[in-house]
Amino acid sequence: MNICRPYLAKLCSTLSGGPVVSGCRWVSNGPRFPFHSVKDIKNWDLDSDHQILPPPSTIFAPSKGRRTRHDNFLDFKRIRVTAGGGGDGSIAFSHSAVQPFGPPCGGNGGRGGNVYIMACKDITSLNGILNNYTAANGTMGSSNNMHGANGEDMVIRVPVGTLVRQVQAPIYASSTAAELGDDEGGVEAVGQDETENADEDEIDVEEQNEIYAEQMMRLLEKHFKFKTNYRPREDRARWLMERLPPKPYVPPPVLLDLTVHGEKHLIARGGRGGQGNPHFVTHEIKGPAICERGEKKEPVWLEFELKSIADAGLVGLPNAGKSTLLAAISNAHPKIAPYPFTTLNPYIGTIDYSDFWTMTLADIPGLVEGAHLNYGLGHQFLKHVERTKVLVYVVDLAGKEPWRDFEILQAELEAYKTGLTARPTLVVANKADLPRARSNMEEFQTKVQYPIVPISAKERRNITHLTGALRSIVEKAGAQG
Repeated sequence: MNICRPYLAKLCSTLSGGPVVSGCRWVSNGPRFPFHSVKDIKNWDLDSDHQILPPPSTIFAPSKGRRTRHDNFLDFKRIRVTAGGGGDGSIAFSHSAVQPFGPPCGGNGGRGGNVYIMACKDITSLNGILNNYTAANGTMGSSNNMHGANGEDMVIRVPVGTLVRQVQAPIYASSTAAELGDDEGGVEAVGQDETENADEDEIDVEEQNEIYAEQMMRLLEKHFKFKTNYRPREDRARWLMERLPPKPYVPPPVLLDLTVHGEKHLIARGGRGGQGNPHFVTHEIKGPAICERGEKKEPVWLEFELKSIADAGLVGLPNAGKSTLLAAISNAHPKIAPYPFTTLNPYIGTIDYSDFWTMTLADIPGLVEGAHLNYGLGHQFLKHVERTKVLVYVVDLAGKEPWRDFEILQAELEAYKTGLTARPTLVVANKADLPRARSNMEEFQTKVQYPIVPISAKERRNITHLTGALRSIVEKAGAQG
């Protein structure tokens, strides 16, 4: 270390904001700074009073403000899921004073853990989903016919309204599996390839037998375990070839739509446990030194896509007052600010009525013209409208042409999905307390052929009438659906 003690003492005093204690140890009551290496310290500057001036960007980072639970909202995730592999069987023989060379008593291996997926209403985002899930493997069998324990099952909890799709493995994962190779092609195929590449006259029959025996032994060792220094004879190797496990069942691709709380599905089944050596006893083989290996499972790649589920959805252009309205009539606390695109993630609130009837209301982020072409993250926002039973258009009544805003919203929804605008509809004319709103209201009523409720979400005016109209239209939509 090429920095002298006075230099370090000055550094300690500057960072701590207090006196230096012996041995350059101090107690700092000031702000805590990140660690810097000696190389970084050398590059710092000194002012005229020989005070150390570290780069401001490395210490005084700008404050990001208060973080909320919606800052890390995710509605799309790709993960890898691997079920647990089965435990290997055991090679064991019973020993006693009366019978020192007893019969085989190796236990079977345990089953690998399954992977389930379950919908949970207490989760609202996919940001808590990990990138990789692997269930526990089954344990190996032991002597005295004691079977191995099964692997513990794993449950992946996702929000209600999640779509689950099975996709192909990424390119890097497929290339890695190809490099490892696979011996499942069969012994005959390997021998056939080598004989095709060489002249039949140049290869002896003995060499072909050696190649065949080597490939067969490699295949057997992949599925069976043998005692140390044990190599089965040719007749027993052929007998084991007949006992090879069948090819694993390939289930159809996973395609789920989790819309009910507590809904649970199996997405990856655990591997089968291997058999112990008692299963290989025959009339000729009384003490087999052979057991079966547990079944290993391949990973499955899944895509999660979250589409919010609510009784009604607030649809409007940016800065129309949707978040203010949601905060006024429900228990939600969305971010509210006087600029467009304040809401970047869907918020869901619950409206509680005096007779204990409840309904859910979703605040969809603001749409722009061309949203069906994915302008302004249009597809990311529009997909949350598909699950709502009732469409609630929030229009700025004090705008220049509120009827034009309503036409844009309907055109974008219909262009995104045909028939989406045919759902029960309620129009909320927000900011009705402003002077320009009164002149626009008459023309707005003539051009919009849907029920219109004028309100002022900021001033909490006509909110009771709006919640009553919402309840009646939601109840009617529920009875029809």
